[in-house]
Amino acid sequence: MISRKGFTLIEVVVATAIFTAMVLLSTAALNQGFKQYKTVMDEGVNLWKAARSFWLHKSMSGMLFYYIDDGSRQRWYPYYICNPDVISYVSGAPMADNVPVVAWIVTQRHEKSLDVVYYELPVYVKKQEELEKDYQSGDYKKGNSFVIIEDVSDVRFESYVEDPLTKLWDWSREYYGKKGEKLPKYVRISYKKDGRPGSRIFSVSTNATIYRNPALI
Repeated sequence: MISRKGFTLIEVVVATAIFTAMVLLSTAALNQGFKQYKTVMDEGVNLWKAARSFWLHKSMSGMLFYYIDDGSRQRWYPYYICNPDVISYVSGAPMADNVPVVAWIVTQRHEKSLDVVYYELPVYVKKQEELEKDYQSGDYKKGNSFVIIEDVSDVRFESYVEDPLTKLWDWSREYYGKKGEKLPKYVRISYKKDGRPGSRIFSVSTNATIYRNPALI
């Protein structure tokens, strides 16, 4: 009897063909998996972007006439701040729970660019000085938050308000409820992303029946 060692040429060819087919099938399955993963991730990112935009529109449109006074209890005005560093207001539409919140929209350094970030804390019955202390001490960062816009530059906060002297409405980079005694009609966040200008405009849909100065009641 003749003993045979090794494989014949046909066996080697068949084994190579099977191995090649398995590699091709595995590669195809892996590529399909990566494609599905990317699709899911893109959909998730887009969904989160839509959710962030929804929450911010809801927060802005739910802006309240949260009246505070100058300490004398003779002059009352709605809490609202807009300057190059921050937009702050009180909203009846929080991210969580049912308690009205004070919101802060600020810019934060992100490597060589900026992020525009939303923060909120329950407002309870805080006074002007307490709200200012929350901002200056950084305590506002302890509440709920999310990034509104990522990796941008030249961020500009503006409010569409009525000038107390001329009674004309226009965009202003600096406005306080104490000055005009009214809330803005719109809020705009302008920026540049990848060198291209962009902006987001939010409508303030406050119930007009709330707009009553406590000093006149």
